[in-house]
Amino acid sequence: MNDQKKKAPQFVLPRGFAGRVTVIFMNRGHKSIYENVAKVLKLQPEDDLLEVACGNGYFLKKYASHVHSVAGLDLSQLSVKLAARKNKGRVAGGTAKFVQGEASQLHWEDNKFSVAAVMGSFPVFPKPLESLKEMYRVLRPGGRVVVSMEWNAEDGKDHSKEVEKYGYRIWAEDGVRAIMKEAGFSEISITYAKGLMMPKMMLARGVKQ
Repeated sequence: MNDQKKKAPQFVLPRGFAGRVTVIFMNRGHKSIYENVAKVLKLQPEDDLLEVACGNGYFLKKYASHVHSVAGLDLSQLSVKLAARKNKGRVAGGTAKFVQGEASQLHWEDNKFSVAAVMGSFPVFPKPLESLKEMYRVLRPGGRVVVSMEWNAEDGKDHSKEVEKYGYRIWAEDGVRAIMKEAGFSEISITYAKGLMMPKMMLARGVKQ
């Protein structure tokens, strides 16, 4: 592990015993995120879903058990291991796969998935545009993406501490629309929801034509 990754906060790159504890608390704290994203995704039995920054695979296990197949990518080797264990039945059956890697360099071929999602992580992606372009690439025509921005410029809160401490980027609605359009998505829509310590969670949806 390089020095930069060693210095990353646990919520960005869970590792070791502290990482295991962090993941458990993240699942609990992210419950409202998962529920709101699931409502926007509207997952169907025929869907093939990719979750970028999948953590320990909790969302895929609880909210996507009914879809055709699931896949997850995470920067954390620990998270990938835990996700595969949590979804071991699907992994064994060939309908789930978990990979360690960067969001800006997805491991899958073009037109692989019908749905892609990222939640709780996009504002700390070092290459947000490249990551969205990769999600666009692996989606089939007509495929949809949902990106959640838990803290954002529209929620009326001061996030200067998160920006300074974690390099967290605070996105405004116009910026989100612009970057999704630049990545290739159309039919872009943005809705808002409430969650734990998130007064105005942003949920951005786009479609690959």
